[in-house]
Amino acid sequence: MFLSEFSGVTAVILGIMQDGGLPHVGCRCPRCAAAYADPRRAEYAACLGIVDGRGDTPKVWLIDAAPDIKQQLNLLAAALGPHPTHPNRLRQPDGIFLTHAHMGHIGGLPQLGPEAMAVSGLPVYAAPGLMDLLRENVLWRPMVSGVDLRPFYPHETLALGQDLAVTAVPVPHRDEWGAGTFAFRIQGPAHSLLYLPDIDAWEQWPQAQETLHSVDYALVDASFYSVDELGGRDPVAHPLVPQTLQLFANLPGQLVLTHLNHTNPALDLDSPERAAILAAGAEIAQSGQIYRL
Repeated sequence: MFLSEFSGVTAVILGIMQDGGLPHVGCRCPRCAAAYADPRRAEYAACLGIVDGRGDTPKVWLIDAAPDIKQQLNLLAAALGPHPTHPNRLRQPDGIFLTHAHMGHIGGLPQLGPEAMAVSGLPVYAAPGLMDLLRENVLWRPMVSGVDLRPFYPHETLALGQDLAVTAVPVPHRDEWGAGTFAFRIQGPAHSLLYLPDIDAWEQWPQAQETLHSVDYALVDASFYSVDELGGRDPVAHPLVPQTLQLFANLPGQLVLTHLNHTNPALDLDSPERAAILAAGAEIAQSGQIYRL
């Protein structure tokens, strides 16, 4: 990506997949086999970048630290620019916001430690329960020593710049450690965006309609299109895509589906499922896609 693409305030999609990405580890389904054979068909785990390009030096934040963080930071190389003292390295981002404690959303954090990027004082915003988990894990102490863990509370709003703010929106999602799950509402100078990669069920969140109707872009959980993808296993706590399309058929803003599992047929460009999504007026997220905020 070129620096000119990050003019103004933008949100950029850095990955669209469920935690394991595409190809999925150990999977030999036709979709994953094709991605192993041709890396151009691979997709990164879900992640969103926020770039404020209005100053002399752009400011860059990530939502989630996915296992693919090294490639995702490279997508933002033009905005990040060189490290102030190591010209052959990228400078570290200005902050990272964590949605929750699952692998696809924190699995990239070890890459920030002394063995790899060796960040220093990097702000990482997370729910207090998630911060405690990170601090208590002795294996992650080297990484934790290089970041600045900052508690972020439900419904709290943090100003990132003039007319740019992020709000933590609590949502129901599988929570093995009691650390909570956030979606994030990003309000820019002209437009707003909701980033909600994981939720158990829309009916468990009474604020769903109000929240999605209040934004210009709603990027939401689309892990599975059908229970047929589970191969007879027990249902996984994610809303199915057809239900999401039905519930938000009259959304005034743009509905964008992200966090797709590698089994999701909507990944196939010529599938009837993908055609149904587009016919409903929704979009399927694409890596590199930019939203002007």
